[in-house]
Amino acid sequence: MYKVGVIGLGHIAAMYETPESKNPYCHVGGILKSSKVKLTKVADMSEEARVKFRSVWGDCFSDLQYYDSSQKMLDSKDLDIIAVCVRGPHHFQVMMEALAASPKAVFLEKPPSCSLAEMDEMMRMAAAKNIPITVSYSRHWNLHMLKMQELVKKGLIGQVKTVIGYCGGTVLSFASHTTDLICQFAGYCPSTVYASGEILDQAPAGFESEPSLTHMVIHFENGVTGIQVGANGEHGAFYCEVFGTKGSLRVGMYTDTVVRTTNGELVDLTPYHISERESVFTTAYDQIANHLNGGPLPDCTNDDFVTVNEIGFAAIESIYTGKVVELPNRDRTRKIFANG
Repeated sequence: MYKVGVIGLGHIAAMYETPESKNPYCHVGGILKSSKVKLTKVADMSEEARVKFRSVWGDCFSDLQYYDSSQKMLDSKDLDIIAVCVRGPHHFQVMMEALAASPKAVFLEKPPSCSLAEMDEMMRMAAAKNIPITVSYSRHWNLHMLKMQELVKKGLIGQVKTVIGYCGGTVLSFASHTTDLICQFAGYCPSTVYASGEILDQAPAGFESEPSLTHMVIHFENGVTGIQVGANGEHGAFYCEVFGTKGSLRVGMYTDTVVRTTNGELVDLTPYHISERESVFTTAYDQIANHLNGGPLPDCTNDDFVTVNEIGFAAIESIYTGKVVELPNRDRTRKIFANG
């Protein structure tokens, strides 16, 4: 089993769920349910956070080691996978420390960076050390969505023409989940982005505010058009509608999967044996472990997450300037207070 260390013990790391959760939506819960990885170390500067974590999860990991700083944990250099779960503005510093420790893989919470320059530097260091970086656009690993992505690639609804996704909120810290979902079915080859949104309260010194998304249009090099509606749709959020030459698909994290022919007839999905739902974090950690065993890169790793982050920063550039933005972004230094 691969040894995992988690930096930051907040909600997405552990506190959205408890050990009793069937399909826990948090890193530690996903690790607990996996047969391929084992949590061996955790770090958080806050004593209160460490005490709270131990009270909830301590009995599940009797030999777990606790640290009051990420660097102290990383100095051991015996971790296979490092999960970075601190707030967004601290990602770059902690990521550079984590990469310097030379783990086999890093699992980074979104948003991956507050600027594209930060992302570029992380990727240069990771490439030099051959360390894959997986970013937690976590809803990507819903088993229904992964299965439908596979079937669409095999031609279930013909050639994809348009993908419409639903989710508002801040561009990098929240709406990025649906941006990634659009790319799952449209492809990770965007060419231009146009977006509208609301610029929120003033950010701390050295940062610009992260806008809230109202609407985004993404043109892809393969001819697909992606549209992100910055609000819930008829079926809630974090889902998309995919339109192809032979039919259409509705799929999402919390949405029943529906496929129709071009005539509107329902397609029976029973023969496709779509898997039951499980913790998306278990699926993600299993993919990382499988890669370390010689398998393919996990979803949302390297080029994939870089593409989603490029789209996000292009959307912000477009919101600030009112212009269509070509990719890759020319402005790599715009620094956004992405605090997700």
